[in-house]
Order: sequence, then C-alpha cells, then structure tokens
Amino acid sequence: MKTLALASQLAAITLVALIGLVALIGTASAQTPDLLACTGAFARDADEATLVGAFGAGNVQRARIEIGEGEKVAGAILFPKDRKRRLELIWRDGKKRRGPATIYVRDGSAWAVVGPAGERLAIGSALAAVEAANGKPFSILGFDWDYSGTAADWQGGKLAKAFGGCRLTIRFGYPKGADAKALDRLSGDKEFSSSNPDMRLVKPTAYEILLSWSD
Repeated sequence: MKTLALASQLAAITLVALIGLVALIGTASAQTPDLLACTGAFARDADEATLVGAFGAGNVQRARIEIGEGEKVAGAILFPKDRKRRLELIWRDGKKRRGPATIYVRDGSAWAVVGPAGERLAIGSALAAVEAANGKPFSILGFDWDYSGTAADWQGGKLAKAFGGCRLTIRFGYPKGADAKALDRLSGDKEFSSSNPDMRLVKPTAYEILLSWSD
C-alpha cells in the first residue's frame, strides 16, 4: 500500500510539473516577438478587443502615438514595458478604437516582416538586404530632415505588393562615422536611388518599419 501511495504521489507531482512547463512554454511563446503581417490581430477590421484577445489586457495600453512633426493620434502600444516586444499602432477610427491604420516597429523592437522570398526584414536590416528583397533598386528620401531616409517608392519591385493589402514603408538611418561628404550630397528633401554610389557608401540600416492600411 505504501508503495502504491508513493507512486501515486510521484505521478501527481510529475503531472503538476508537466502542466506548469506547458503553461510556461505557452506564455513565452505568446509573448515572443513574431513576424508582423496584416492578418489576425492586425487585420483591417481588427479593434482593441482583438488585440486584448491576442496579447492579453495587461499587454495592450491605450496611448497617443507620435506620427511625426509633433502630431499624436489615438492608438495602442503592445508590451509597453518591454522594448523588444514593443509595437505601436494608430487607429483609423480613434473614438471606437478599431481599424489599424499604421503599425510601427520602432528602434529596439524585435518584430519583423517577411519579404516575398522569406527574407526577414527588421530593425537593423541593411539597405542592400532590403534592395535584394525588393528585387531591384528603390527610391529613398535624403537624410537629416523630417522624413529622413524614408523608402519613398518601391519602383514596382516585389515589396510594393507583398503584404496582403498593406503598404510597407521602411525608414533608414546612417551609422556614426559615415562618410561626411557622401552624407552632405544625400541630405534634404530629395529622392535618391538605393543604388546611388553615395547611398551605398553610407550603408544605411532600417530604424523604423511601418505597415499601413489604406483608408
């Protein structure tokens, strides 16, 4: 009888441990930054309740999101206390908090988008890698102004229609110590090709990725 009781206790302990391990793995998986797409929690008809259902109420924070030139609009922050998991979005309908308009992957976040051939495009991706994913050179705005380093036009490349109805925008920055003369030629409100020799010399990398639904 003692042997049977001991065996039952051991089985119960093992079962509890396994349940705890499964729960821990599930939690880690749910909170790990994933590949971003315009589906599921970020589909055109998604709303705040969709985000809460997908990520948990404690990981969805209402906020006024900075969209440039000092302007802020109604949106949400996912995982606001974790830089690697952080994701920001703004709503098309700010009052009802529904319809993602733009989703922002900002510096420090580990979220990424997948290119047409499975390429992982994330913060830190090199200009050359993005051009390769696009399949051809694209237009990029000059540096050191409000829209500094923004990919302005994919020029009919693969990244122009790769995201199920969403539009992809990537903003690039240049590293410290980049060639000063090349930067001077690349500065301001002008468009350049990603294949421009000065652009290649500067070696920009992505510092912000946006997926946007059209109105």
